[in-house]
Amino acid sequence: MAYVVTVDGKAAAAAPGETLLELLRRGGWQLDAPCGGQGRCGKCRVLVDGKECLACQTVVDRDMAVQLPHETAERILTGGKAGAVVPDGTDRYVLAIDVGTTTLVCYLLDGHTGATLATASAGNPQRQYGADLISRLQYVRSTGDKSLKTSCWDTLERLARQTAAEAGIALTDITGVSVVGNSGMHHLLLGISPESLCTPPYNPQVLDALELPAGDYLPLAPGAWLRVLPNIGGFVGADTVGCLSAENFDQVEDWTLLLDIGTNGEMVLGKGEKRMACSTAAGPAFEGARIACGMHGAEGAIDHVRLENGDIRCSVIGGGRAAGICGSGVLDAVAALLKLGVIAPNGRLRVQEALAGRYGEDKRSFILQDAVYLSQKDVREVQLAKSAIRTGVDFLAREMGVGISDIRRVILAGAFGNYMRPESACAIGMLPPELLEKITAVGNAAGEGAKRCALSRAEFRRSTELARGTTFLELATLPDFQSQYLKNLDFPK
Repeated sequence: MAYVVTVDGKAAAAAPGETLLELLRRGGWQLDAPCGGQGRCGKCRVLVDGKECLACQTVVDRDMAVQLPHETAERILTGGKAGAVVPDGTDRYVLAIDVGTTTLVCYLLDGHTGATLATASAGNPQRQYGADLISRLQYVRSTGDKSLKTSCWDTLERLARQTAAEAGIALTDITGVSVVGNSGMHHLLLGISPESLCTPPYNPQVLDALELPAGDYLPLAPGAWLRVLPNIGGFVGADTVGCLSAENFDQVEDWTLLLDIGTNGEMVLGKGEKRMACSTAAGPAFEGARIACGMHGAEGAIDHVRLENGDIRCSVIGGGRAAGICGSGVLDAVAALLKLGVIAPNGRLRVQEALAGRYGEDKRSFILQDAVYLSQKDVREVQLAKSAIRTGVDFLAREMGVGISDIRRVILAGAFGNYMRPESACAIGMLPPELLEKITAVGNAAGEGAKRCALSRAEFRRSTELARGTTFLELATLPDFQSQYLKNLDFPK
């Protein structure tokens, strides 16, 4: 028997045995489910007939009325810094697309002048299949579901139409597109089997740059092309190559460390033609996932935490009541609590009598503001994430024969790097303290690289040289990786 589910006034028929989350996915509704529907994160809360429940744990067994949570505008980083590139002028209008694990950004460019005419962004609809990339890859591997591919392209088409409308042109006036994304997003977007990324040695099935008919993915002008930048290896993908392009990384004269800290912490250390890259399984803690009160950088999120007269003070996006905490706030909170002695070097929460009123009843959580707190489990998630990043930095330096103090510049790419406080990153041991004064945030460098390759075929060809000239380091194969990772779990004393 088919049941009718009314979602915010729109009716849909449920399949037998279907969960509410599965129905919402199938019907095109977007609901965050960081754990991929395993019932662990508690983030897919909806109202069913006026009663709150988890969509992933609710089997549709009757007609029901569902109310989705109110959406708040997410703060998505679109701007970046990059060296100029001379457009080849063969296309009047082109698109550059950055496909991130969490967000999608689409830029419409003037192919003759290189000017950005319009920008549009949205959350990645694949987030309802899991905040981390591995969950999504394994889901597609086990089910063969094409929804992750189609939902992403559907959203990108909407963004492309939005930019075209803003610029006053037809979508069919666009004759070229370039795309960047990590190796996993690359495979999901193009419908390539994720099998090789789910099993050792975790190599992408496709490394080479691709030039494909754009019409197979977006309804553009006949003959429009789609340029997909190459992958480097493992989970270091086309987005990292885009960053290398934006920074002209093959021309840096001093040892430079490039970091893009997200669900996968990609990093490159190099000077001139010497470059080595690795990826670390940082997990989604710094994107607000797997954190009890975690959320994206939207209105109501605590985005920064500071110490004032021995107590915690929080900055909230929008200035109102705190509804949750995003990644930059989590980083600050841990650094502040570590300084107060609330968090011990081994990560354990300790009761400080002067702050006794700020703890939860079980003393295993610390209240930051309003109903938003940091739990013992949250601290453990941060330890895992920060250790992954630090271990990657340690081994890149070692394998390149470079001392940490020899690194002259640290480039932070991506949203988290743009909003985080470097002081907090060094205070918790995620980055070596010697690098603090050398850190520069450059915004969405991957998107800037995509722009360069959309405007110039020569730059697109150069992206292959950048990728092939970068040695990939698989950290898991190093015999002492595990011991160093465990060592880096502790916070500095």
